[in-house]
Amino acid sequence: MKTRVALVSLGCAKNLVDSEVMIGLLSEAGFEPTVKLNKADVLIVNTCAFIDEAQEEAVDTILRLAELRKRNPSRRLVVTGCLAQRFPQELLDEIPEIDAVVGTGDFHGIVKVVRDTLSGKRVKLVGKQPCFIYDESFPRCISTPRHTAYIKIAEGCSNYCSYCVIPEVRGGFRSRPIDSIVAEARRLAEGGARELILIAQDTTRYGQDLYGTPALSELLKEVCRIDEVEWVRVLYMYPTRVTNELIEVMASETKLCKYVDLPLQHVDNELLKLMNRSGGHEEARQVINRLREAIPEITVRSTFIVGFPGETEDKFRSLLDFLKEVRLDRVGVFTYSPQSGTPASFFPGSVDEKVKEMRKQEAMEVQRVISREKNEARIGQITKTLIEGRAEESELVTIGRSQAEAPEIDGLIYIGNLHPEPGEFRFVKIIDAGDYDLVGEIVS
Repeated sequence: MKTRVALVSLGCAKNLVDSEVMIGLLSEAGFEPTVKLNKADVLIVNTCAFIDEAQEEAVDTILRLAELRKRNPSRRLVVTGCLAQRFPQELLDEIPEIDAVVGTGDFHGIVKVVRDTLSGKRVKLVGKQPCFIYDESFPRCISTPRHTAYIKIAEGCSNYCSYCVIPEVRGGFRSRPIDSIVAEARRLAEGGARELILIAQDTTRYGQDLYGTPALSELLKEVCRIDEVEWVRVLYMYPTRVTNELIEVMASETKLCKYVDLPLQHVDNELLKLMNRSGGHEEARQVINRLREAIPEITVRSTFIVGFPGETEDKFRSLLDFLKEVRLDRVGVFTYSPQSGTPASFFPGSVDEKVKEMRKQEAMEVQRVISREKNEARIGQITKTLIEGRAEESELVTIGRSQAEAPEIDGLIYIGNLHPEPGEFRFVKIIDAGDYDLVGEIVS
């Protein structure tokens, strides 16, 4: 009987790709993947450590799985990812049920780690090298719906924002070669993927380290040439690196989703300087205007941090004014949480936690109204929609996404009149709108 392995993946889609590689390696080595935690012989948690909430979720998950480990002395518990990279010894010392911790630069050694734990060893595999980045030769066990897959085009980050631990846990920015990415994209498309989502911490920096100049435009054109692919989506563009060439490619390539995610983080120039972010509120307006002028139907998403050290009430109000003026299509708001060792954790001018939360709620309420109005403006439109499957709430309802909705982070289109198979593309007429979701009917 094969040894059964269950993996819980936390955090972002970039972490999910690492999880899929680990399960792929374990499957190739003869282990049996399972989603049933209580049936698994080996439990793996791939953790995130980006903000306090992510760390708390990671620790809660580890403790929950540690209880399963206690009930079965032969079961093993392995912790991987960013939390393991940051606090390996603390995890081993404080949670005795953990059998192994594996850092971000070593997860490709997961097969040996699991075998060592099964033989009774307690393993700490956390080096100081940058996070490991896979290539097209590595197996992946895709955990997303068959029709959608993520491709990590680069690893790490070299922006060194003052609040961020990513360079510490994942190293500086490193691109994969174009040929490697295209080869993986072809394999995924041949396996049924119709939507490919290219991800990195800063996709607009892609290729700078390999080719001496950013090469995202060239990469996108190559991926769009793959016949089986219907949609190519690209996430996390650094605002000041969105070039005219890139905008032209997004406008002209019919397979490219007319959707951008620009993490602006704030609009107050003094705070942006403290965050070590290049550009300011004028540059943010300019890039959004350039995108909208070239691609009128584009969906623009962004994220913001409230409660950063030095954020006065006036500076926060400038953020609200920006949201009301620019009217972004999608917005995420996070409260600042200081991360040990980052420059920002030593900054004066801390903001009270209750004030942070109030500011978050106020910003999201401003955006909720904008989102509702934008959704209502879509009533009557017919949009190409990727069918995801039946809704969790009811088998009588099917859900889908248009180019304007990225998976996991945006709303959905709820459909009641027909129920095509997941992965099909249909044209849907929008007939009703909520704050974040839409209701539609399939017309063809």
